[in-house]
Amino acid sequence: PAPSPGMDAGTLRSTKDGLCAQCYAKAVVFCSKCKARWYCSTACQAKDWHLGHKGDCGLADLPAPAAVPAPPKRMLPDSVERPVHAEATWRKLVESSDLNPRQAPPRGLRNVGNSCYMNAVLQGLHHAVPLLQSSLRHHRNGENGCQCSRAATAKPARTAWGTAAGASSDVLGCFRCDLETVASCSLDPRPTAEKDDSPYAFSVGDTVVLQGLKSDELNDKVGVVMNLPPQDASEDEARVGVRMAGPLGTKAVRPHNLQLHCRAAAGPHEVLRWLPRLGEEFTFGAQEDAHEFLRSLLRLLEDEEVKEHAEALRQQSLDVEANADITAVPSRIFGGLLVSQCTCTRRECVASSFSFESFMDLSLDITEATDSVEDALRLFTAAERLDKKNNWKCESCSELVRARKQMTIYSPPSFLALHLKRFRFGERGKVTRPVSFQAELNLRPFMCAGAPDAGKPLLYELRAVIVHVDKAGYSHFGHYVAFVRVAGDRKGDSKWYLLDDSQSIEVDEREVLRQQAYLLLYTRRNGAIVSEASSKRPAAADAASDGSSAALPSKCRGRGGDVCSFFASADGLCTRCYQEEHGRPPPAQPVPAAEGPSPASNGSGSAGYPPPPPAPAKPASSSGSSKPAAKAPAAPAGKAKKIGANDPCPCGSGKKYKK
Repeated sequence: PAPSPGMDAGTLRSTKDGLCAQCYAKAVVFCSKCKARWYCSTACQAKDWHLGHKGDCGLADLPAPAAVPAPPKRMLPDSVERPVHAEATWRKLVESSDLNPRQAPPRGLRNVGNSCYMNAVLQGLHHAVPLLQSSLRHHRNGENGCQCSRAATAKPARTAWGTAAGASSDVLGCFRCDLETVASCSLDPRPTAEKDDSPYAFSVGDTVVLQGLKSDELNDKVGVVMNLPPQDASEDEARVGVRMAGPLGTKAVRPHNLQLHCRAAAGPHEVLRWLPRLGEEFTFGAQEDAHEFLRSLLRLLEDEEVKEHAEALRQQSLDVEANADITAVPSRIFGGLLVSQCTCTRRECVASSFSFESFMDLSLDITEATDSVEDALRLFTAAERLDKKNNWKCESCSELVRARKQMTIYSPPSFLALHLKRFRFGERGKVTRPVSFQAELNLRPFMCAGAPDAGKPLLYELRAVIVHVDKAGYSHFGHYVAFVRVAGDRKGDSKWYLLDDSQSIEVDEREVLRQQAYLLLYTRRNGAIVSEASSKRPAAADAASDGSSAALPSKCRGRGGDVCSFFASADGLCTRCYQEEHGRPPPAQPVPAAEGPSPASNGSGSAGYPPPPPAPAKPASSSGSSKPAAKAPAAPAGKAKKIGANDPCPCGSGKKYKK
């Protein structure tokens, strides 16, 4: 069921019980317009106003919104009779998209004429979206492999720089095959060699570590392979030229004293030559936007797949369907649905109109009220008012009326791409405001009430972060880097790496979460992983040592190590934590009758919550005491301490009694 107007969507926490609607601290002020929403400070009030209350203020008595209908059938992949990828084929791609354990750091990409924006996006897609790499491999090496001019020939040997030998830029070829070539150079854990029969695990340009030498000065030193020994050289005569920094220079080292540290950077020449097809705004050597390149790359992949599918159907005397693009790989990976609801605010009408829109990524605004990605998503899904010169034509009333409009997520994608709008017009248009983000994102609070996945756990795991490094806030130039999560040496382990063009540096996750992100790539966790993780969490502590059900409630144990200051409702969790972990409200539990007022209730409010600030307690009333009732006879009324004008008010607001 949809939450009531006095509840925060997705949290099931009421905003009418004396708690701040923004941070759930003790409330001291309230909205002067609707008088139904409480805050602990004017800062929380201003933030909540900009993040949604501005559109909902005064509409608390509006009836619950109508149920969201199903989207048009043409927007669903099941409606396509002749899809680009059949369900059986797509299921195989999903099953084969697991990340394999990596024995070496990821490989960088060389900067070829201000191509840092391209390198950052390609590295993010290579490491964050394994399903895309599975589809590229299936296109090139599947049963019905690609028949383009580049794939029809024998698989070209790759040089140490990652460029296919004999590749000419005048052959148009296939963009998916070229993208797979760059991806395999960056992801293939096998050693790079100029020849496939090379006996060495490294090649010219690779970074190696010296070990096992008699000289301690050279052990654990890092160098670059300059040349390899001849193929006919014996094991005793074989020497590898390694150049090291500083006065050490170049040394001749035996191959068994070298360990591969990092492969040589590959060159994205195969993708670079497709810039004219990606868009007219892309120019070789110019500084471009990473978000525009990502959207253009996915659009070109989709167009190429649909054209190939249409050609295959034409040979069978069949026509391609108009909505066949929603079954292509980019739409299946990044595609989702948004629903926009317009509701008439006339109490005698309250008619609603729904419209659906597909998306490949979400562009989020950065304002003074957005301190985190969750705030940006809250602003994206916040309600707005249509009034004055922007009135809405209600079909039921047949006239222009004031309306409430809200856009929420109806169908979440498998891989979520978030774009933070950090560029504005002007010479110094770079928005440098920090926006925090976490390694885990819960998308359920931003879903519409009638969505198929509403009420289910919608946890996303961070896989890649693309950062724009600026100087003095200038937006017309800068540098792009990528932080990617790759699989570790053992299954289940992962590491973070900074990929700055050709450099590959291991970093800590805390360093990643401190960045000013421009693009965030998340992958959705499946239900089995969520259930398994939930079952491994510790059980809640007993409410009291004697097992009595009338004991005071225990504190919430929190989720994932987080500290929560609220009381536990069920399973050792408060209502919000229980909803986020189990995907449903906690079961209703009977409240046992207590002999005296609870210390947490302060004698005037419900258990666990402070009383509303504007309800001061009577000075002579015994309910204002913060101690439980004693069994001894009460002291004479004449000896009771009188509350002075400057003493704290017994209502618990923290203000003086005269206020």
